[in-house]
Formats: sequence, structure tokens, C-alpha cells
Amino acid sequence: MSDSKPETAEARNGLVISFTDPPVMTEEQARQLEARRRADLVIKPEERMTLEELHERMAKREAAKQKPDAVEYQHSLLCALTLPRSRQEGREYVREWQGRSLKLVAGELWDGTKWVPQPLPYGPKARLGFMHICTEAVKTQSRYVETEGSARAFMQRVGIGDGGNHYRLFRQQMNALAATSLRGGYTKGDGKAVTFAAQIIERFEAWITRDDGQPALWSSNLILGETFYQDLIQHAVPLSANALRGLSGSALALDWYGFFAYRLHKLEKPLFLSWAVLHAQLGQEYANAKDFKKWSLPAIKAVLEVYPSAKVEQVTGGLMLKRSPPPITRQCVGVLPSRADQVKADLPPLAPALPAPPAAPVRRLHYKTIEKFKALYPRKDVYACEADFRYWLANSAKAEEPKNYDGAFLGFAKKWARPTD
Repeated sequence: MSDSKPETAEARNGLVISFTDPPVMTEEQARQLEARRRADLVIKPEERMTLEELHERMAKREAAKQKPDAVEYQHSLLCALTLPRSRQEGREYVREWQGRSLKLVAGELWDGTKWVPQPLPYGPKARLGFMHICTEAVKTQSRYVETEGSARAFMQRVGIGDGGNHYRLFRQQMNALAATSLRGGYTKGDGKAVTFAAQIIERFEAWITRDDGQPALWSSNLILGETFYQDLIQHAVPLSANALRGLSGSALALDWYGFFAYRLHKLEKPLFLSWAVLHAQLGQEYANAKDFKKWSLPAIKAVLEVYPSAKVEQVTGGLMLKRSPPPITRQCVGVLPSRADQVKADLPPLAPALPAPPAAPVRRLHYKTIEKFKALYPRKDVYACEADFRYWLANSAKAEEPKNYDGAFLGFAKKWARPTD
């Protein structure tokens, strides 16, 4: 007769579950088991992660539990040269950067009885409206965009109420975009000046409704211009709908988000941009780089909350940009709608309207000067140097307006390029 205890069995729902005593473990086996258990508790050097990496992993796991983030699109042109942030008194708007110029001209729409002048598009809703048009065109791969129903769905995705005043303002900016024409200019390497024109919206259809007792146009559908549409398909920048949700109340924050989304993933090495350079590109309506920095820092902070994978550091004199994943990829940490809503609530009030700086003749570098700079400093950006040169002329007590602008620039460039060359 065996010394072991007899095996017992119990039938439950047709299943027989057997219970037996566990096998006896030798002292050596027990030591080996304890050694393996302790080894499992040790984090190997190659498996260790920083606190930032731990937070990133936790954010990815949490985001995976939520509804997938939607992809929206913006044209790269509007990520580099932005729309007006406040209402413009005139009918034209010009933005210049690195020898290129973007000119928007306000137009008119037919309301069934007469031509109605439209303002230049401006503010956060104009930007969101432009993104909506670009998104629908890219996703459907068609120039034809149905705006009436799709606009409400878009507004819900980015956290804008679709009723009352919100939709009325959004619709007004859509109308302004429909009437706006775009012109661009740049200088070729041989010194020839080039001008081109593109109609953003070729055809615009709208219902005639009543708004506060006055006739109003309610957008129904539109057709993008062929040239603009083809260029959009080639240069669409993907954005996160949840990120736009958090920034939808601030035109400046939306501009910084588009700028980072466009630039960061293309960088091959860290890039320093001075506040003078950034002011020249993104803040021309501010009187100086100091004011632009003051209003930009809270906006940048909000952007980094909704684009946490963006590697942007504030350093002395400007920002240091480092290669980062695009804002909506598997490698990028996403942002939850609830967090985006909190970021939106924390954004500071809009910057006060600033009077336009007095117009002054803008002096340009001769194309031969640009070629000479590139030959002397092939790894440097001639337009970044020129922006810093202009800033120095405007803010240095010792600087005087030079008679020979190109010669003075090359003298400045010699010192400007010296620290790293």
C-alpha cells in the first residue's frame, strides 16, 4: 500500500477537478527557485529607463485605452507663413520670410443679389477652417469638399461648440477663406524675381439664410483650385485633433503647433533659432522680438502639453529645436481629450491688439551677396543671419543705418558665424 494520501475528486458541472499534494522540493531546488525570483526583480542596465521615458510609456498605455485620435491636416505653407491673428483693417496682408513673400487679398462673394465684400480671414477659427478644408480634401483625395455637415463634425472633434455664436463665427471665417486669393513671390538664384498666383477655392456654393435680420451665406460645398489642391496633396502636414482641441482658442498657439509639427521631424541635428529670427518669421505684427517672446512662451508651453514628444528647449537668446517624431504617429505620445480641454482652459487671454508698426522701406540683400555668404559659410543660414543683422541694427545703440547695406551685412556675418566655424 502506498504511503501517499489518496487522490480525491469532485464533480462540478460535469468537470472533474483533482486535488493532490504538491511535490516535495529539495533544499537545492528551493535555493535555485529563490535565486531566479531575485534575478527577476533586478532591472538590467539596458532595461533601465529615465523618469521621462517612464511617463512616456504610461501615457502611451493610457492613450491606448482611449478612443483613437483623429488625424487633421494643414498645408505646410500655413505652418511656415501664418494667417493674420487679429482682424485687419486693410484688404491685403503680406508675410515675408527668407526671401519669400506671401500676399493674401480679400475678395467678395455673391449673395444672390449683390457682391458682398469679405474680410481677410483671421484668428483661430480661420486656421481651423483652413485645416478643415485641407483635411477633407486629403482624406477624400478630391477637390470637392462638402462643408455643411463635415464642418460640424470637425468642430466637435476639435472641441468647438457647434451651436450659436461659435458656428456663426466659424462660418464667417469659412466665407472669408472662400473669397481670399493668394499670391506668392520669391527671388531665384540668378536674381530674377518670380510672382505666382493660386486660387485656394475655385467654386463656392452657399445657402442664403437670415442672420440677425440680415442676409447671410451658409456654406454648402466648395471646390479647391486645381493648383492649390495638387500642392496640398504633396505638402499636407498631419496634426492631432486632440492637440487642436487644446489649442483651439489661441491663434498664436496654433501657429507654434503647426511650426513645430512641420519642422521638428525633418531636423537632422539640433537647430538654434534666435528670438529675432522667430519674430521675423512668426511675429511680424509684434513691435519687437521682446514682446513676441513674452506672448509666445505661454503658447509654447501649451503646445508642449499637447505635443509632449516635441523636443523644444528655451535657451539663452532663443529656442533649441531637436529632431522629434511627427505629432500623430505610433512613436509620438498622444494627448487625451480631457487633458486637451484643461490646456485650453489654462491658456492665457489673447494678446491685446497691437498697432501695426510704421511702414518703412525694407532693404534686401543683393543675390550676389547671398551667393558670397553661402560660399563663405556653407553650413550657415543666410536668412537667419540677416534677421539677426536687422535686429542688431534696430536695437543696438551703436548701430547706425549703413550706407552700404550688403557690405555691412558681410561684416556682421563674419562675427556672427565665428563662434562655431
